Amino acid sequence: MSRKKRYIEKLTGVQKSALEKGYRTGKSHIYRRKCHCILQSHSGKTVKELRAFFEVSGNTIYTWFNEWEKDGIKGLQLKPGRGRPPLLDSKDDQQVKKIKVLVHNEPQNLNRVVGQVKSEMGIDLSKKTLKRFLKNLNTVGNDLDEG
Repeated sequence: MSRKKRYIEKLTGVQKSALEKGYRTGKSHIYRRKCHCILQSHSGKTVKELRAFFEVSGNTIYTWFNEWEKDGIKGLQLKPGRGRPPLLDSKDDQQVKKIKVLVHNEPQNLNRVVGQVKSEMGIDLSKKTLKRFLKNLNTVGNDLDEG
């Protein structure tokens, strides 16, 4: 006894054009792949064929199908909150002011600043992370005097 073969049966013209547009012009690679997968399934490709073509597991294909069936084209888009959360938040004014003060006090030695951030704020970060944070704040040279 085998399982019922699953594929995307019905697509309206609007859905099909939205999937084709997503496949051609979507911003992320994974979103384009998901759109392509749904279109291929609608054209009659089996899950086994899709799995081999996209080089993913069958569960991944079924997840894409479920996302499509539940939320349509919106379900295929990437959700926010992926990836590691940042250690430092440029929108947290208190944190930004504290970092600027520490850098202003030790402008020549970021290793000391990293140590002070760890002891005073309880945030364990690397010198490279601190540099990247400062660069993103556009705090170059005299801008540090503001804090």
